Amino acid sequence: MKCKNCKTVLEEGQSVCPSCGQEVKKSRLRKLPTWAKVALATAAALALLVGSVGIWWMASDVESFREGWAMTCALFDPPENDVFYKTTYSASDKKAMKWNEKVVASVGTEKLTNGQLQIYYWMNVYDFFNNYGYYAVYQGLDYTQPLDQQNYGDFGGTWQQYFLSEALTGWHKYQAMALMAREEGMTLSEEMQEDLDGLRATLTQTAVQSGFSSIDAMLQSDMGGGCTYEDYAKYMEVYYYGYLYFEKMYDQAQSRIDDQALEEYFQEHEEDLKDSGITKDAGLVYGVRHILIVPEGGTEDDEGNVTWTEEEWEACRVEAQAILDEWLAGEATEETFAQLANEHSADTDSNQNGGLYEDLDEDTSFVEEYVDWYTAEGRKVGDYGLIKSEHGYHIMYLSDMEDKWIAACRDGILSEEANQIAQTAMENYPMDVTYKNIALAVVDLSSS
Repeated sequence: MKCKNCKTVLEEGQSVCPSCGQEVKKSRLRKLPTWAKVALATAAALALLVGSVGIWWMASDVESFREGWAMTCALFDPPENDVFYKTTYSASDKKAMKWNEKVVASVGTEKLTNGQLQIYYWMNVYDFFNNYGYYAVYQGLDYTQPLDQQNYGDFGGTWQQYFLSEALTGWHKYQAMALMAREEGMTLSEEMQEDLDGLRATLTQTAVQSGFSSIDAMLQSDMGGGCTYEDYAKYMEVYYYGYLYFEKMYDQAQSRIDDQALEEYFQEHEEDLKDSGITKDAGLVYGVRHILIVPEGGTEDDEGNVTWTEEEWEACRVEAQAILDEWLAGEATEETFAQLANEHSADTDSNQNGGLYEDLDEDTSFVEEYVDWYTAEGRKVGDYGLIKSEHGYHIMYLSDMEDKWIAACRDGILSEEANQIAQTAMENYPMDVTYKNIALAVVDLSSS
């Protein structure tokens, strides 16, 4: 050590310089705490790494280093509050039930509990499988394996995270529209209110018939241990109010579509429509209702084909004619025809929606006599009739008929309007989510 005044070399322990007589000042550096030593050591190690790598770095490596550095920094930061907050949201039935009342999201003054989220989540899963089962398998989804252990490449996370994201969006959409409905003072229809009022009785009966001890036991068999009847009742209430608002706005959107709007949409999307085979001379599209009456009796051969005698066919025709006469004797409207279809038609594909088939054309692969009837020259909306096919007698009603390009443009406009209705409601009522409060009970889909 040297004297700071005259630079004379001092021996260890000397407090006064022997040459100039000045007092030797001691260093005032404080001892570093342990956490600082660790931080400095880490920095030194990183500096060493950067220095050594820098020898062979090329310009193309800069971006890779930045990505790696961002990942390293992320290890020291808490995860963002988004659907990737947890790698898995799976929980035991016990924990899901314990967390039943935890609030996981809010829209306006309305709260979504973990128990209610279970309903939205599993309803979304089942709906996806019912409508896109083949697509899901094509994407590599195995419903016999846990959803939180399978990645959905197009989404960038697991299938569980994808379904959770969709469930939260679904609740946001309907809850926002439900709040819009209440804001406008809208009230449920008598039928909707009766459904809600009778929901417990209806589900109790269903549970008993299905062999469950209670509604909760039935719900939890399909939606995990964290949901109750109260959760499902709230789900239905939000759905009804949300649909009430959507239906009103959708009807208004339909009423605004005129010839000018259709023409403008066609001009704007002409190339896309053409790629789908839609031009102004593409032909007609039809909507047809029918009531199928099948002959009784019959003889079945070894291959399962059934044939009927002339007497059995005649009895079938008489029954069909009687139903047609009943309709004609009443109001004879499309609505009353639909009611009779739901009551009498043997066609299980259409006897829950008034016997209606839509988007039919001359090339539709359908019963030949059926297609011949609605494409007959001079056919017009409101026409009715009775025809025979190999399946039985069909009581026919032409519900709709228009140019394909008009139908396609109307569908396109209404699709945009539908999205806008929901989007506007969601913007008016934004959603806030607390992902750390989410715990999803596990359901064995392989037995569903």
